Amino acid sequence: MDIKRKQKFLIEAAYIAVILTLVYVTFKYFLPLIFPFVLGFIIAFVFKPVIRTLTYKLKLPNKLAALIVVGLFYLILLTITIFLGIEIFLYLEEFFRDIPQLYNNVLVPWLSNALINLEELASQIDPMLVEQVRIYSQQILESLGNLITSISVGSVSYITSFATKVPFFLVGFLLTVISSFFIAMDYQLIINFLLDQISPSKRSLIIDAQLFLVSTLHKYAKSYLMIMSITFVELTIGFSILGIESAIVVAFLIAIFDILPVAGTGGVMIPWTIFTFLEGDTRLGLGLLVVYLVVTVIRNIIEPKIIGDQVGLHPLLTLFAMYIGLQLFGVAGLFGFPITLAILNGMHRNNKIVLYKQHKETQSVDVEGVSN
Repeated sequence: MDIKRKQKFLIEAAYIAVILTLVYVTFKYFLPLIFPFVLGFIIAFVFKPVIRTLTYKLKLPNKLAALIVVGLFYLILLTITIFLGIEIFLYLEEFFRDIPQLYNNVLVPWLSNALINLEELASQIDPMLVEQVRIYSQQILESLGNLITSISVGSVSYITSFATKVPFFLVGFLLTVISSFFIAMDYQLIINFLLDQISPSKRSLIIDAQLFLVSTLHKYAKSYLMIMSITFVELTIGFSILGIESAIVVAFLIAIFDILPVAGTGGVMIPWTIFTFLEGDTRLGLGLLVVYLVVTVIRNIIEPKIIGDQVGLHPLLTLFAMYIGLQLFGVAGLFGFPITLAILNGMHRNNKIVLYKQHKETQSVDVEGVSN
């Protein structure tokens, strides 16, 4: 019996390992190849309720409703991207070009005064140290100058090289647009075709998974709206205390930017803080740094808790899924892993699948009582 149990365990472990390997290879290598089409399907799926509403309410043909809804979406997206993208691109390029001038006009005078004060302090302690301090001061200034120059040149070069990749992004974007139009117009036909290729039992399971996916995405959106609101309140209070003009507007824009997992609040607050210090406004720089640290710490604490409560996962499990997903698949895994885990857990709770054994409340065991 022990041998049979071991054999069964090894077979199940190998089966799970093969499935995990296939999932990893699919998401890591195969998915990027068809990503424009997957993104097109997601866009069509998101706007399916709106298209259906137009079809029934206004008695429009389904394909015409799909063209109108998806077309309006891309028109709005393209308008926002053009206006914001060009402004951000030009601002970043100008900012990195001005770094050497900012270094020479602001940082060098401040650093020179600090080194002069250091020389005076060294002369009071030991006159023999003054020459060594001067040598090290000159080396520091030269090293910083070379570093600032290399950062400026490298940043401009990176932005320029990024601009050369725009055609490839445009091709992917064009494929996404075309595929989303075709999928939205024939969404139900495509879904029916795919479902016909699956056995009835698995078909029911996939439909249930879709329902849990929609529910989970809704809960995720609600969770991040709550997190964004908390961040907005924190930033508004902090900026108001620091006396920043239009504190509410600035806090709102940064809170929206905070949704982005790669950039987050630091994408705005860190450059702003550094620039403030370089301008010589130490008080405001320290204030911005404190606000950023408070917001970051609070978000890292509340994010797993809020998401876990909304989607029905323990905060520790949510944090674990977010970390593993980020390590394996980057930003996509940061969101995708917890969502997948929430879907599987929801299907388990509704007896659609069995993932793990769970004691009922009446069968709970008092470990301390047993040990005693």
